[in-house]
Amino acid sequence: MQIASFIDNEIYQSSESFTALNPYTLEPQHEVKSCDLMGLVMAIQAANRAFAQWRTSSYDERIQVVEKIYESLKQNADRYALLEAQDQGLPLHFVQKYGIQKSLQTIESTLNIFKSSAASITDANTELPQYAPVGVIAIVAPWNLSLRVTLDRLIPALLAGNAVVVKVSSHSVVTAAILGEILQNAGIVKGLVNVLVSQDKEVKKALLAHPGVRAISVAGNIQTAQSVLASSATFLSQQFKKVQISSGSKNSAVVLAEPTDQIFTEVMESFMLGQGQLVWNSSRLFILEKFESDWEERIRNYLAALRPSESVEDTSVWTPCLKRDSFEKFDEIKQQAHVDKAKLLLTEFMLSEQQKKVFLPPVFTKDMSRCSTLQQDQIHSPFYILSAVKYPFDVAKYSNVSYFGFAAHLWGEPEKLKKVAEALDVGLVTYNRSSFDVVGPVAGVKQSGFGQQDFQSFGDFFSNVKKLSF
Repeated sequence: MQIASFIDNEIYQSSESFTALNPYTLEPQHEVKSCDLMGLVMAIQAANRAFAQWRTSSYDERIQVVEKIYESLKQNADRYALLEAQDQGLPLHFVQKYGIQKSLQTIESTLNIFKSSAASITDANTELPQYAPVGVIAIVAPWNLSLRVTLDRLIPALLAGNAVVVKVSSHSVVTAAILGEILQNAGIVKGLVNVLVSQDKEVKKALLAHPGVRAISVAGNIQTAQSVLASSATFLSQQFKKVQISSGSKNSAVVLAEPTDQIFTEVMESFMLGQGQLVWNSSRLFILEKFESDWEERIRNYLAALRPSESVEDTSVWTPCLKRDSFEKFDEIKQQAHVDKAKLLLTEFMLSEQQKKVFLPPVFTKDMSRCSTLQQDQIHSPFYILSAVKYPFDVAKYSNVSYFGFAAHLWGEPEKLKKVAEALDVGLVTYNRSSFDVVGPVAGVKQSGFGQQDFQSFGDFFSNVKKLSF
């Protein structure tokens, strides 16, 4: 499949290109035209021209455009899910449920909130704040469930009256093709949304620094966040911009009950679907000491039966790892676990030499030192920590040592988990489900979120808010 950027409602054919690989076979899958600096400038210019028109559009006009985006996504849901699953090495059923369907639910929810808010603002209450669009907003998307994360931000940006330039990940290039098709089907205003795909690091730097961009929304790992913050020191000294960063996680799964079949399956999926690479993944499992032997036996049996997935249609949750640095660091992580006196619970399946280039063998540890850096850092690979505590109130004490605060996944009776939830230093707590299932973006705390963590159309990131005083 040939993929290129979508600029000013046309396919942009740059001179540079790269090959995107199939995550299962490492064979060529897409030929990608890598957007250059000229294409970036054209995209920002197109967005600013469109903004001059779109900023004065009525609320009804904005709603109609977003509804067309929704219909285009809904009509092609299965095909888009297959394309993203093949690019990201994720199970098809997973992308259908947590990628495409959650995107549709998020659009529905965002539209309903916008309609309700717009109605109250239009009621001519002179004491209410006034909301004006910001301008051109840059969205930098991650590779995992890329379409979902992009739409989480694109939809409120458009409803607020902004124009947008999206930079998709070079690890999920097909998202650029999907977005371009959706926008064309929706008859989007010329230049209102531009979608860039590029391997040139200078393109992303220039996008964030360009004076024609008024706000930046970035979702990615901590390294991405750090690079954005490092470069922002230069461009923010010349021109202030709104900045919104969603970055990294070290999510805890907490189960204060014995492991029934249903609980065990749900908990393992929160770890394994995505192989520890996704912001929604659990990475540490907190259980009570009195149930430790039951959990350990189940985990050992689970790992023994695990087999690597052969394709996106496979139901196995042992899927490819996309980032090469995960492979490079995996042995170091296991060595650190030995230094920290942890015991390793290992998979039994022997990977072939070819499979070793694609898959990392999932590992659970037990008896890990509470002071280990592995308890604090995001690892981006299928390396998980089993921690037994004597009392429920110990969970927060050990979970909160992480630098990250995205989510915690709790299983059990909500009333018994209430005090644990209150003590956890995270932006989201889910009961008897994982954060995959939550509609809309999450405002993380600590190193999981930076800047203006407001994702509403009538909020202080996607809108400029003017206070009126009489």
